[in-house]
Amino acid sequence: MKIALTTIGSRGDIQPYIALGIALKKSGHSITIITHPWAEKIVNSCELSFLPIGDDIDINNAAKQFVERSSNNLKGLKFALNFIFDNLRKCHTDLLSTLKDFDLIIGHGIVGNSEADMLNKPFVSISIETMGLQKEYWKTKNIVKEFNIFLSDKLLGAIFGKPYKEYRKEIGAPPIGAVKNYPYLALVAISNLLQKPNPNWRKVTMIAGFFLADTPDDFKSAENLQNFIDAGDKPILITFGSMFHKQEQTINLYKIIFDAISKAQSRALLLMPDLNRKEATMPENIFLINQVPYSWLLSQVSLVVHHFGFGTTAEVLKAGLPSIPIPHIFDQKTRAVQIYELGYATKPLSIKKLNSDTLSKAILKVKADKQMQGKCKEAGIKISNEKGTDKAVELINRYFDDKNTTTHNSKYK
Repeated sequence: MKIALTTIGSRGDIQPYIALGIALKKSGHSITIITHPWAEKIVNSCELSFLPIGDDIDINNAAKQFVERSSNNLKGLKFALNFIFDNLRKCHTDLLSTLKDFDLIIGHGIVGNSEADMLNKPFVSISIETMGLQKEYWKTKNIVKEFNIFLSDKLLGAIFGKPYKEYRKEIGAPPIGAVKNYPYLALVAISNLLQKPNPNWRKVTMIAGFFLADTPDDFKSAENLQNFIDAGDKPILITFGSMFHKQEQTINLYKIIFDAISKAQSRALLLMPDLNRKEATMPENIFLINQVPYSWLLSQVSLVVHHFGFGTTAEVLKAGLPSIPIPHIFDQKTRAVQIYELGYATKPLSIKKLNSDTLSKAILKVKADKQMQGKCKEAGIKISNEKGTDKAVELINRYFDDKNTTTHNSKYK
Protein backbone atom coordinates (compact mmCIF):
# COMPACT_ATOMS: atom_id res chain seq x y z
CA MET A 1 0.00 0.00 0.00
CA LYS A 2 0.91 3.63 -0.38
CA ILE A 3 0.64 4.88 3.21
CA ALA A 4 0.74 8.42 4.59
CA LEU A 5 1.77 9.05 8.20
CA THR A 6 0.42 12.43 9.33
CA THR A 7 1.53 14.23 12.47
CA ILE A 8 2.17 17.70 13.88
CA GLY A 9 4.20 18.91 16.85
CA SER A 10 7.68 18.50 18.26
CA ARG A 11 10.43 15.94 17.61
CA GLY A 12 8.82 13.75 20.27
CA ASP A 13 5.52 13.80 18.37
CA ILE A 14 7.21 12.86 15.11
CA GLN A 15 9.67 10.20 16.32
CA PRO A 16 7.07 7.41 16.89
CA TYR A 17 5.93 7.81 13.26
CA ILE A 18 9.49 7.52 12.03
CA ALA A 19 9.78 4.21 13.92
CA LEU A 20 6.43 3.03 12.53
CA GLY A 21 7.33 4.22 9.03
CA ILE A 22 10.60 2.29 9.04
CA ALA A 23 8.79 -0.90 10.12
CA LEU A 24 5.98 -0.47 7.57
CA LYS A 25 8.55 0.12 4.83
CA LYS A 26 10.32 -3.13 5.77
CA SER A 27 6.92 -4.81 5.53
CA GLY A 28 6.76 -3.81 1.86
CA HIS A 29 4.67 -0.64 1.92
CA SER A 30 5.50 2.73 0.36
CA ILE A 31 5.74 5.23 3.22
CA THR A 32 5.60 9.04 3.35
CA ILE A 33 5.68 11.10 6.53
CA ILE A 34 3.65 14.28 6.21
CA THR A 35 4.37 16.97 8.77
CA HIS A 36 5.91 20.43 9.34
CA PRO A 37 8.64 21.58 6.91
CA TRP A 38 11.23 21.81 9.70
CA ALA A 39 11.22 18.00 10.13
CA GLU A 40 12.37 17.20 6.57
CA LYS A 41 16.03 16.61 7.48
CA ILE A 42 15.12 14.26 10.35
CA VAL A 43 12.73 12.20 8.22
CA ASN A 44 15.06 11.99 5.21
CA SER A 45 17.95 10.89 7.43
CA CYS A 46 15.88 7.76 8.16
CA GLU A 47 15.46 7.12 4.41
CA LEU A 48 11.73 7.85 4.48
CA SER A 49 9.86 10.03 1.99
CA PHE A 50 8.70 13.40 3.28
CA LEU A 51 6.00 15.89 2.30
CA PRO A 52 5.63 19.28 4.05
CA ILE A 53 2.31 20.71 5.26
CA GLY A 54 1.41 24.07 6.76
CA ASP A 55 3.75 26.84 7.77
CA ASP A 56 7.42 26.31 8.52
CA ILE A 57 6.89 26.81 12.24
CA ASP A 58 9.73 27.58 14.64
CA ILE A 59 9.33 24.52 16.87
CA ASN A 60 11.91 25.82 19.36
CA ASN A 61 9.95 29.03 19.83
CA ALA A 62 6.75 27.02 20.22
CA ALA A 63 8.45 24.93 22.91
CA LYS A 64 9.47 28.10 24.77
CA GLN A 65 5.87 29.27 24.71
CA PHE A 66 4.67 25.93 26.07
CA VAL A 67 7.06 26.27 29.01
CA GLU A 68 6.19 29.93 29.64
CA ARG A 69 2.41 29.40 29.42
CA SER A 70 2.21 26.23 31.47
CA SER A 71 2.35 27.87 34.88
CA ASN A 72 -0.70 25.75 35.63
CA ASN A 73 -2.32 22.79 33.90
CA LEU A 74 -5.34 24.71 32.64
CA LYS A 75 -3.22 27.37 30.92
CA GLY A 76 -0.96 24.73 29.43
CA LEU A 77 -3.89 22.69 28.13
CA LYS A 78 -5.51 25.77 26.63
CA PHE A 79 -2.29 26.67 24.83
CA ALA A 80 -1.91 23.09 23.57
CA LEU A 81 -5.45 23.04 22.15
CA ASN A 82 -4.94 26.40 20.45
CA PHE A 83 -1.63 25.19 19.00
CA ILE A 84 -3.18 21.98 17.66
CA PHE A 85 -6.21 23.53 15.99
CA ASP A 86 -4.34 26.57 14.70
CA ASN A 87 -1.91 24.22 12.95
CA LEU A 88 -4.65 21.89 11.73
CA ARG A 89 -6.29 24.85 9.98
CA LYS A 90 -2.97 25.87 8.43
CA CYS A 91 -2.33 22.29 7.27
CA HIS A 92 -5.83 21.47 5.96
CA THR A 93 -5.44 22.60 2.35
CA ASP A 94 -2.11 20.80 1.98
CA LEU A 95 -3.49 17.64 3.61
CA LEU A 96 -6.60 17.53 1.43
CA SER A 97 -4.51 17.98 -1.71
CA THR A 98 -1.80 15.50 -0.73
CA LEU A 99 -3.74 12.65 0.87
CA LYS A 100 -5.88 11.84 -2.16
CA ASP A 101 -2.85 10.06 -3.67
CA PHE A 102 -2.59 7.54 -0.79
CA ASP A 103 -4.30 4.22 -0.05
CA LEU A 104 -4.24 4.51 3.74
CA ILE A 105 -3.80 7.41 6.17
CA ILE A 106 -2.33 6.81 9.61
CA GLY A 107 -2.61 9.88 11.81
CA HIS A 108 -1.49 11.22 15.15
CA GLY A 109 -4.85 11.18 16.92
CA ILE A 110 -7.05 13.42 14.77
CA VAL A 111 -4.36 14.71 12.38
CA GLY A 112 -5.55 13.84 8.88
CA ASN A 113 -8.77 12.20 10.10
CA SER A 114 -11.11 14.91 8.77
CA GLU A 115 -9.37 14.95 5.40
CA ALA A 116 -9.44 11.14 5.21
CA ASP A 117 -13.21 11.22 5.75
CA MET A 118 -13.64 13.94 3.13
CA LEU A 119 -11.66 11.86 0.65
CA ASN A 120 -13.34 8.59 1.65
CA LYS A 121 -10.00 7.07 2.63
CA PRO A 122 -9.36 4.54 5.43
CA PHE A 123 -7.82 6.04 8.55
CA VAL A 124 -5.92 4.52 11.46
CA SER A 125 -5.64 6.62 14.61
CA ILE A 126 -2.44 6.43 16.67
CA SER A 127 -2.77 7.73 20.23
CA ILE A 128 -0.22 8.49 22.92
CA GLU A 129 -2.99 9.97 25.09
CA THR A 130 -6.17 7.94 25.68
CA MET A 131 -8.58 10.75 26.55
CA GLY A 132 -9.73 11.26 22.96
CA LEU A 133 -10.31 7.61 22.07
CA GLN A 134 -13.83 6.77 20.88
CA LYS A 135 -15.96 4.77 23.33
CA GLU A 136 -19.09 2.66 23.54
CA TYR A 137 -21.39 2.62 26.56
CA TRP A 138 -23.96 0.47 28.37
CA LYS A 139 -21.84 -2.64 27.74
CA THR A 140 -22.25 -4.08 31.28
CA LYS A 141 -25.06 -4.58 33.75
CA ASN A 142 -23.58 -2.06 36.18
CA ILE A 143 -25.85 0.81 35.14
CA VAL A 144 -24.63 3.22 37.81
CA LYS A 145 -20.97 2.77 36.85
CA GLU A 146 -21.77 3.00 33.14
CA PHE A 147 -23.79 6.17 33.69
CA ASN A 148 -20.95 7.83 35.65
CA ILE A 149 -18.46 6.95 32.87
CA PHE A 150 -20.89 8.22 30.22
CA LEU A 151 -21.54 11.48 32.10
CA SER A 152 -17.84 12.10 32.75
CA ASP A 153 -16.95 11.50 29.10
CA LYS A 154 -19.75 13.74 27.86
CA LEU A 155 -18.52 16.57 30.09
CA LEU A 156 -14.95 16.14 28.85
CA GLY A 157 -16.24 15.91 25.29
CA ALA A 158 -18.14 19.17 25.69
CA ILE A 159 -14.90 20.89 26.75
CA PHE A 160 -12.28 19.22 24.55
CA GLY A 161 -14.33 17.76 21.72
CA LYS A 162 -16.09 20.99 20.82
CA PRO A 163 -13.08 22.59 19.04
CA TYR A 164 -12.69 19.49 16.86
CA LYS A 165 -16.36 19.40 15.93
CA GLU A 166 -16.20 23.09 15.05
CA TYR A 167 -13.06 22.51 12.97
CA ARG A 168 -14.69 19.70 10.99
CA LYS A 169 -17.79 21.80 10.36
CA GLU A 170 -15.66 24.77 9.29
CA ILE A 171 -13.76 22.77 6.63
CA GLY A 172 -16.85 20.90 5.43
CA ALA A 173 -15.93 17.46 6.80
CA PRO A 174 -18.74 15.01 7.63
CA PRO A 175 -19.73 14.60 11.31
CA ILE A 176 -17.52 12.35 13.44
CA GLY A 177 -18.37 8.70 12.79
CA ALA A 178 -20.48 9.41 9.68
CA VAL A 179 -18.04 7.65 7.31
CA LYS A 180 -18.15 3.89 7.93
CA ASN A 181 -16.85 2.40 4.68
CA TYR A 182 -13.72 0.98 6.27
CA PRO A 183 -12.76 -0.98 9.40
CA TYR A 184 -12.20 1.11 12.53
CA LEU A 185 -8.73 0.73 13.98
CA ALA A 186 -7.18 2.79 16.79
CA LEU A 187 -3.74 1.90 18.08
CA VAL A 188 -2.46 3.02 21.48
CA ALA A 189 1.32 3.49 21.26
CA ILE A 190 1.89 2.99 24.99
CA SER A 191 3.38 0.04 26.87
CA ASN A 192 1.04 -2.31 28.68
CA LEU A 193 3.10 -1.55 31.79
CA LEU A 194 1.63 1.96 31.81
CA GLN A 195 -1.75 1.55 30.13
CA LYS A 196 -4.44 -1.09 30.61
CA PRO A 197 -7.33 -1.75 28.19
CA ASN A 198 -10.55 0.16 28.82
CA PRO A 199 -13.70 -1.99 28.40
CA ASN A 200 -15.53 1.05 27.02
CA TRP A 201 -13.08 1.63 24.17
CA ARG A 202 -14.64 1.16 20.78
CA LYS A 203 -13.68 -2.01 18.91
CA VAL A 204 -11.06 -2.32 17.51
CA THR A 205 -8.85 -0.28 19.89
CA MET A 206 -5.59 -2.05 20.66
CA ILE A 207 -2.64 -1.33 22.94
CA ALA A 208 0.34 -2.00 20.72
CA GLY A 209 3.22 -0.82 22.90
CA PHE A 210 5.80 1.92 22.33
CA PHE A 211 6.90 2.67 18.75
CA LEU A 212 10.69 2.68 18.95
CA ALA A 213 13.34 2.37 16.24
CA ASP A 214 16.67 0.56 16.46
CA THR A 215 19.98 2.38 16.08
CA PRO A 216 20.66 3.07 12.37
CA ASP A 217 23.12 0.56 10.91
CA ASP A 218 25.43 3.31 9.68
CA PHE A 219 25.57 5.21 13.00
CA LYS A 220 29.03 5.78 14.46
CA SER A 221 29.59 7.85 17.57
CA ALA A 222 31.93 10.84 17.43
CA GLU A 223 35.44 9.99 18.62
CA ASN A 224 35.53 12.65 21.35
CA LEU A 225 32.14 11.48 22.68
CA GLN A 226 33.28 7.86 22.80
CA ASN A 227 36.53 8.86 24.50
CA PHE A 228 34.59 10.70 27.22
CA ILE A 229 32.28 7.73 27.79
CA ASP A 230 35.21 5.31 28.01
CA ALA A 231 37.20 7.52 30.41
CA GLY A 232 35.39 6.46 33.59
CA ASP A 233 32.22 5.07 35.14
CA LYS A 234 29.05 5.26 33.07
CA PRO A 235 27.92 8.90 32.99
CA ILE A 236 24.47 10.32 33.69
CA LEU A 237 22.40 11.63 30.79
CA ILE A 238 20.67 14.96 31.30
CA THR A 239 18.22 16.05 28.63
CA PHE A 240 15.16 18.28 28.32
CA GLY A 241 14.33 17.28 24.76
CA SER A 242 12.51 20.00 22.85
CA MET A 243 11.91 22.08 25.99
CA PHE A 244 13.58 25.36 25.12
CA HIS A 245 13.77 28.18 27.67
CA LYS A 246 14.63 31.85 27.73
CA GLN A 247 18.40 32.26 27.59
CA GLU A 248 18.71 33.46 31.20
CA GLN A 249 16.68 30.46 32.37
CA THR A 250 18.87 28.12 30.33
CA ILE A 251 22.07 29.53 31.85
CA ASN A 252 20.63 29.29 35.37
CA LEU A 253 19.56 25.68 34.75
CA TYR A 254 23.02 24.85 33.42
CA LYS A 255 24.68 26.30 36.54
CA ILE A 256 22.43 24.15 38.74
CA ILE A 257 23.37 21.06 36.71
CA PHE A 258 27.07 22.00 36.81
CA ASP A 259 27.06 22.26 40.62
CA ALA A 260 24.86 19.18 41.14
CA ILE A 261 27.09 16.91 39.07
CA SER A 262 30.14 18.09 40.99
CA LYS A 263 28.44 17.59 44.39
CA ALA A 264 27.35 14.09 43.36
CA GLN A 265 30.92 13.34 42.18
CA SER A 266 29.52 12.15 38.89
CA ARG A 267 30.03 12.55 35.17
CA ALA A 268 27.32 13.63 32.75
CA LEU A 269 26.36 13.83 29.10
CA LEU A 270 24.33 16.98 28.63
CA LEU A 271 21.86 17.34 25.75
CA MET A 272 20.81 20.98 25.94
CA PRO A 273 20.50 22.48 22.43
CA ASP A 274 19.31 25.87 23.69
CA LEU A 275 22.52 26.39 25.69
CA ASN A 276 24.80 29.10 24.32
CA ARG A 277 28.19 27.40 24.33
CA LYS A 278 29.99 30.75 24.53
CA GLU A 279 28.35 31.44 27.91
CA ALA A 280 28.93 27.97 29.37
CA THR A 281 32.33 26.60 30.29
CA MET A 282 32.39 22.81 30.11
CA PRO A 283 34.20 21.14 33.03
CA GLU A 284 36.01 17.85 32.49
CA ASN A 285 33.15 15.85 34.03
CA ILE A 286 30.42 17.20 31.68
CA PHE A 287 30.27 16.57 27.92
CA LEU A 288 27.85 18.58 25.80
CA ILE A 289 26.29 16.47 23.05
CA ASN A 290 24.09 17.07 20.02
CA GLN A 291 21.36 14.78 18.70
CA VAL A 292 22.43 11.15 19.07
CA PRO A 293 20.13 8.13 18.61
CA TYR A 294 18.67 7.33 22.03
CA SER A 295 18.75 3.62 21.24
CA TRP A 296 22.57 3.84 21.26
CA LEU A 297 23.08 6.66 23.75
CA LEU A 298 21.02 5.11 26.55
CA SER A 299 23.15 1.97 26.50
CA GLN A 300 26.12 4.16 27.49
CA VAL A 301 24.64 5.78 30.64
CA SER A 302 23.58 4.74 34.15
CA LEU A 303 20.51 6.93 34.75
CA VAL A 304 18.65 9.79 33.08
CA VAL A 305 17.56 13.22 34.33
CA HIS A 306 14.83 14.35 31.96
CA HIS A 307 11.62 16.28 31.37
CA PHE A 308 9.38 13.22 30.85
CA GLY A 309 8.31 14.00 27.33
CA PHE A 310 6.53 11.00 25.85
CA GLY A 311 9.26 9.90 23.45
CA THR A 312 12.14 10.29 25.90
CA THR A 313 10.22 8.45 28.63
CA ALA A 314 9.51 5.53 26.30
CA GLU A 315 13.17 5.24 25.27
CA VAL A 316 14.43 5.43 28.87
CA LEU A 317 11.98 2.78 30.07
CA LYS A 318 12.89 0.44 27.22
CA ALA A 319 16.58 0.93 28.04
CA GLY A 320 15.85 -0.26 31.59
CA LEU A 321 17.17 2.90 33.22
CA PRO A 322 15.97 4.76 36.35
CA SER A 323 14.94 8.39 35.98
CA ILE A 324 14.96 11.67 37.84
CA PRO A 325 11.96 13.64 36.54
CA ILE A 326 12.05 17.41 36.04
CA PRO A 327 8.77 17.88 34.13
CA HIS A 328 7.98 21.22 32.52
CA ILE A 329 4.36 21.08 31.30
CA PHE A 330 1.08 19.41 32.25
CA ASP A 331 1.29 16.06 30.42
CA GLN A 332 4.90 15.59 31.52
CA LYS A 333 3.93 16.20 35.16
CA THR A 334 1.19 13.56 34.98
CA ARG A 335 3.52 11.06 33.30
CA ALA A 336 6.31 11.70 35.83
CA VAL A 337 3.99 11.01 38.78
CA GLN A 338 2.80 7.77 37.15
CA ILE A 339 6.35 6.49 36.55
CA TYR A 340 7.38 7.50 40.09
CA GLU A 341 4.43 5.61 41.60
CA LEU A 342 5.36 2.52 39.56
CA GLY A 343 8.84 2.63 41.07
CA TYR A 344 10.86 3.47 37.95
CA ALA A 345 11.80 7.04 38.97
CA THR A 346 12.33 9.33 41.92
CA LYS A 347 9.70 11.76 43.07
CA PRO A 348 9.43 14.54 40.44
CA LEU A 349 11.46 17.70 41.07
CA SER A 350 9.95 21.11 40.43
CA ILE A 351 11.66 23.04 37.64
CA LYS A 352 10.81 26.28 39.46
CA LYS A 353 12.30 25.19 42.81
CA LEU A 354 15.23 23.20 41.46
CA ASN A 355 18.63 23.73 43.05
CA SER A 356 21.95 21.89 43.00
CA ASP A 357 21.49 20.33 46.46
CA THR A 358 18.12 18.81 45.56
CA LEU A 359 19.38 17.46 42.23
CA SER A 360 22.65 16.06 43.61
CA LYS A 361 20.79 14.25 46.42
CA ALA A 362 18.41 12.72 43.88
CA ILE A 363 21.36 11.52 41.77
CA LEU A 364 23.07 9.91 44.76
CA LYS A 365 19.79 8.31 45.86
CA VAL A 366 19.21 6.67 42.47
CA LYS A 367 22.81 5.47 42.25
CA ALA A 368 22.40 3.70 45.59
CA ASP A 369 18.89 2.33 44.94
CA LYS A 370 19.49 -1.22 43.73
CA GLN A 371 15.80 -2.08 44.01
CA MET A 372 14.81 0.70 41.59
CA GLN A 373 17.61 -0.27 39.21
CA GLY A 374 16.39 -3.88 39.23
CA LYS A 375 12.77 -2.90 38.61
CA CYS A 376 13.82 -0.71 35.70
CA LYS A 377 15.81 -3.53 34.10
CA GLU A 378 12.78 -5.84 34.38
CA ALA A 379 10.56 -3.16 32.82
CA GLY A 380 13.02 -2.70 29.96
CA ILE A 381 12.92 -6.43 29.16
CA LYS A 382 9.11 -6.48 29.19
CA ILE A 383 8.87 -3.42 26.95
CA SER A 384 11.40 -4.86 24.50
CA ASN A 385 9.43 -8.10 24.37
CA GLU A 386 6.21 -6.21 23.56
CA LYS A 387 7.68 -5.23 20.18
CA GLY A 388 5.15 -2.42 19.89
CA THR A 389 6.13 -1.29 16.39
CA ASP A 390 5.98 -4.83 14.99
CA LYS A 391 2.59 -5.41 16.61
CA ALA A 392 1.25 -2.19 15.06
CA VAL A 393 2.43 -3.27 11.60
CA GLU A 394 0.79 -6.68 12.08
CA LEU A 395 -2.54 -5.08 13.03
CA ILE A 396 -2.43 -2.60 10.14
CA ASN A 397 -1.69 -5.40 7.68
CA ARG A 398 -4.47 -7.52 9.16
CA TYR A 399 -7.18 -4.87 8.92
CA PHE A 400 -6.17 -3.16 5.68
CA ASP A 401 -5.14 -4.68 2.38
CA ASP A 402 -5.59 -3.79 -1.29
CA LYS A 403 -9.18 -5.07 -1.25
CA ASN A 404 -10.14 -3.10 1.86
CA THR A 405 -8.51 0.10 0.64
CA THR A 406 -10.15 0.35 -2.76
CA THR A 407 -11.05 4.04 -2.88
CA HIS A 408 -14.75 4.92 -2.84
CA ASN A 409 -16.22 7.78 -4.79
CA SER A 410 -15.99 11.15 -3.09
CA LYS A 411 -16.99 14.65 -4.12
CA TYR A 412 -13.64 15.88 -2.79
CA LYS A 413 -11.49 13.79 -5.17
